[in-house]
Amino acid sequence: MTATPQSADLDAIWASLDETGVYVDPSMTSQITADQVAEIEANVARTEEPTYVVAYPLAFDDEFSGRAEDLLATVHDHNPQPGVYLATDTGFGEPRLEGKSWETTTDDYAAYKVTFAAEHEHPSNLGDQLVAATEMLADGTTEARYNEEWTEYEKESESTSSSTSSSSSYDDGGGSTGPIVAGSLTIAIVVVAIALARTWRRYKIERGDIPGRKKAFALPASVVERVRDAHDSALIARADRELLALGELIDETDMQGDAAAWQAALDHYDAAKRTRGEGSKPDVLDVVGTLVLVERGSAALDAATAGKAYKPTAPCYLNPLHGAANGRTTLDTATGKVTVPLCAACRRDLKAHRRPDILDVVRGGKPVHYFDSGVEPWASTGYGSLELDLVTQLHRTRR
Repeated sequence: MTATPQSADLDAIWASLDETGVYVDPSMTSQITADQVAEIEANVARTEEPTYVVAYPLAFDDEFSGRAEDLLATVHDHNPQPGVYLATDTGFGEPRLEGKSWETTTDDYAAYKVTFAAEHEHPSNLGDQLVAATEMLADGTTEARYNEEWTEYEKESESTSSSTSSSSSYDDGGGSTGPIVAGSLTIAIVVVAIALARTWRRYKIERGDIPGRKKAFALPASVVERVRDAHDSALIARADRELLALGELIDETDMQGDAAAWQAALDHYDAAKRTRGEGSKPDVLDVVGTLVLVERGSAALDAATAGKAYKPTAPCYLNPLHGAANGRTTLDTATGKVTVPLCAACRRDLKAHRRPDILDVVRGGKPVHYFDSGVEPWASTGYGSLELDLVTQLHRTRR
């Protein structure tokens, strides 16, 4: 039976951060050695701007909904110190980092570059990722190392795309999802969708699309297109990776426990495979749908093995990539007020009168909110936030 995650001891986390700038939860010591911790602390001590590192065991049903960015926001809210914050994420697949900043010259985009370069240099070693990330911040080598790793990432992506398109197949049964999914495993590191969404948001800020921000300059269309393509490619790779991981987990798990929850896991896995399809360039809204279905399938599988009934959770309505909602908020719309489930980050943004990070897509050369795109069943159901039975809605709209 899966134990309920304990609440994070924020006072203990900050006691360690105040002393060394680094907090490593005792359960993480098998992934981050004492020698690595010493290197991280030494690097943090050399950084010009305050830097805080939090290695914490996230879980999908914890107070942060398994999201490193929510962990960092909560840690910062508890003691709002300016600085660059790094957190670990050991969810599906390879371990990765999340970076955020508050009141520093190192903004979120620069923090993203640090985490991307560190992940790509050390795709399977969390301790080495943190050593590399803090080293970049201390030495001022972020830009150079990011550019080098980005070039390598593009080469790997092109190679993977080429090999996949030459030998693609699709299995509509309950077994392997074929080379389309497996091809993503050759990528050394997959840029996580949330970090890349922030990258896309940064470019929108620079274009002056977000109210309250000064327009810095107009980006060339070719640059915007490259950022968009990178975002979409990384999102596809993440969906393929997580879809494959769920399929393997289902194959490896004894079919015991709650029968209805088991059926829900299989139904969501099958729906995710069908939504993903076999094309190399699927609609990005379908890719997001795949991720939502995979997450639900994983939650159903956890419930089944624990002998519990499965009940889907509502994702954040404004951006399902944010994970599970933790409350409902009333929004003003052109047609009146509507109450929708939102994540902690979106609720904080709205409370502070900031524009939340809404899932946008490009239609007709212009960005539109996904719920205004007309693409079903995602637009009308809010990816299952307004209508929990997403599998049934998918079958109704895509026969």
